[in-house]
Amino acid sequence: MTNAFSQIRHSDGRAYYQGTPLSLADAQIMLNDDILRRRVRVGAYLRVDDGRLVLVNGPALHPWISRPASALSPRAARPE
Repeated sequence: MTNAFSQIRHSDGRAYYQGTPLSLADAQIMLNDDILRRRVRVGAYLRVDDGRLVLVNGPALHPWISRPASALSPRAARPE
């Protein structure tokens, strides 16, 4: 039997979702969409805690994530 969650709370207790019961898979898709839309931080994840679904915010973005790919390439450090 698949669990259905009609509420998802932030880890600090605020409501993230209330409505029609969702499966864990559907809740993850909703979270992925919110990450894509920048409503939720990258790295956020869902945790089942005592039968409840909790949204845990991930770490803030690190400055190196926004660097161009060439800066991360080993070839960029080698002289040609």
